Amino acid sequence: MRVLIAIDGSTPLSQTVQPLAHFGPLDEVTVVHALHLPHLDYPLLPADLREQARQAIDEKLRAEGERLLDKTIATLPQEIGQVHRIHEVGDPSSIILEAAQSTQADLIFIGARGLGPIKELLLGSVSHRVLLHAPCSTLVVRNPLPELKHILMPVESRDDAESILRFFFTLSFNHPVEVTVMTVWPHPQLPFPTTLWQSEHLEERVLVHARETAEEIAGRLAQKNITARATVGLGDPAFAILEQITVSQPDLLIAGSHGRSGVSRYLMGSVSHTLVHRAPCPVLIVR
Repeated sequence: MRVLIAIDGSTPLSQTVQPLAHFGPLDEVTVVHALHLPHLDYPLLPADLREQARQAIDEKLRAEGERLLDKTIATLPQEIGQVHRIHEVGDPSSIILEAAQSTQADLIFIGARGLGPIKELLLGSVSHRVLLHAPCSTLVVRNPLPELKHILMPVESRDDAESILRFFFTLSFNHPVEVTVMTVWPHPQLPFPTTLWQSEHLEERVLVHARETAEEIAGRLAQKNITARATVGLGDPAFAILEQITVSQPDLLIAGSHGRSGVSRYLMGSVSHTLVHRAPCPVLIVR
């Protein structure tokens, strides 16, 4: 597996790098640091002073970036194959995405500073843009991951589960994990008149189908010698999953993404988008 770790100094290294200890073996790790220079093109600032200030800032930030890269690489687990470093000047999200493309990364590790959905949309967040446009799966680390024993895997349908399982089976864990597979019945308002009996009958059939789907997926995990169980939630999918996180307290959440982007994702609402913002544990979004 090829992993790309994006660092910027705002998230503790122990938090961003720590999850690596739970995965293995890793064939290649690339550590990326983007040097984002401040805007100095002010009309009242003379050109010569502007250039001096830019050079001084460039030298200082480059030195700090190199130290951060050295420190990060020194904290990587010993069992890694090749380790590469990328240190470039430019827009951080663009550099990270280009690096993921050029290194053919299978998974991106990136920290998040916890901006809320409205702030993130207005101010722009590197982790947010990387998550939306990454060519591969992304692990967003908002909190430390000291151990990885329990994974919550919400799935929307069999097709959704197929994508998640295909990626999940490429992962190798250093210690046994237990997986809770979750399906959710959103309980929407029916668009046509219905009796109470019909509504209850429909819900009963849907819940049976949801549980059968979750149990089928848990069974496929069990065939790979992974301890798994099934559970079903009711209500708004995102909040049902968040409620399950509160109850079962998983170490990691693995969910799929339907590929919405930009404003459409924000306006239409995305379960994965909400989970990344609200889940207290690290979230791995499978592309």
